[in-house]
Amino acid sequence: MTIGIDISALQSAHRMRGIGFTVLNFINHISDKDREKHRFVFFMFKSDLNNPVRLLKLDGMNYEIRYLTEKKLAQKTSPIGRLQRLIKSTIRQLGELKDRYIGSSITKDLKGIDVFIQPDQSQNLPRKWGLRKVLIVYDIIPYVLEWEYLWSYSTARTRGYSRKAALRCTARRWLYLKKLKINARRADLMLAISEQTKIDFINFVGASPKKIEITHLGVSPVEGDDEPPSLLRYEKTSWGYLAKPFKHDLGTPYLLYVGGADRRRKLEDLITAFNALRAEGVKIKLFLTGDTMQGPENIATEEIQGSLRSSSYLGDIVFLGFTDDKTRDWLYKHALAFVYPSTYEGFGLPVLEAMAHKCPVICYKNGAVVEVAGTVPLYTKRSVGIRKEVRSLLSSNNSKTKSLVENGASQAAKFSWSKTSNSIFQIIEKRS
Repeated sequence: MTIGIDISALQSAHRMRGIGFTVLNFINHISDKDREKHRFVFFMFKSDLNNPVRLLKLDGMNYEIRYLTEKKLAQKTSPIGRLQRLIKSTIRQLGELKDRYIGSSITKDLKGIDVFIQPDQSQNLPRKWGLRKVLIVYDIIPYVLEWEYLWSYSTARTRGYSRKAALRCTARRWLYLKKLKINARRADLMLAISEQTKIDFINFVGASPKKIEITHLGVSPVEGDDEPPSLLRYEKTSWGYLAKPFKHDLGTPYLLYVGGADRRRKLEDLITAFNALRAEGVKIKLFLTGDTMQGPENIATEEIQGSLRSSSYLGDIVFLGFTDDKTRDWLYKHALAFVYPSTYEGFGLPVLEAMAHKCPVICYKNGAVVEVAGTVPLYTKRSVGIRKEVRSLLSSNNSKTKSLVENGASQAAKFSWSKTSNSIFQIIEKRS
């Protein structure tokens, strides 16, 4: 069987996010049996500087690289007259929205391909007749959490937007859902990373339940090296926030957060809980790691910025920015607890990673996290709950921490990238 896989997500901003992480680990953990059994064709944009093939482990694989071609329609010259200019401006804006949410015309040479796997749900599936199309789906957070992301007309008006601006918000929301519906209709098979994702695609996108199979993500094996990494901390200077070498004394416990900074991840609750603990005299630090964690001014959400600006203990909040796997492993291993105050997740991979590294987890309760982590984490609500659970870990004997660590490691052991990759091929072969 010849299997085509779009790896262009590794050439975009998705490379540093969950989709890119999934693409990379799915391909790198393809079993020797499947490498020998199938022929692979990888689709990507031609680039000398950004070549994702360098990241892939392709030993023992019969593969070919094909390049994607992007076609965009040229804009017509601007007509004269206020009304005509308004019409052209509206058409241009709708065109930009279409390119962003529906996708520009990208052609693929699909000759000889039996199955095409699109691991990036934001990219269009091809229309080719007779080609089996597989779409990996993660979540529809921007649509489900409408108040915080893709606003409806009424929400935009409530927030003070003009009618014209509110209509643009409505168009973005409609186009986002339209793209998902087109892909769901074209797909012969949809692989959802969790039961929660499957339910959302059925309820909001209208996807057929018969098309959807569950394929959980995996967690990378824990390395045994315990040597302290070279940490870099972002500190404010006259040139802005710059990374400087940083050493941490393990005698001072720290709370760890790994991930992005957006409205569904209530970092302001974590910061408020941390401030309260410090005000009570608890000697503790807060480590924030992620590609946006490069100082308070680099975090976009006003709520999080406000909580940071009002903190009297900003010096004990350590911004580590993006960290490599080795550094992140070390941070998980030595943290008092990993705190993940997220209200919605498509899977909750950081929670699973923390448990695999034998780190106690404090998090908010939502469908996907419960599905993946079970009853292991300390589930709580709001800053008061976070503070209470941190206090319990600090004041309790080692039995509670030991129980969390052992149960977490056992739960995480149920997930691996090899299982994910094997599951994908088994489902494809079963459905062929």
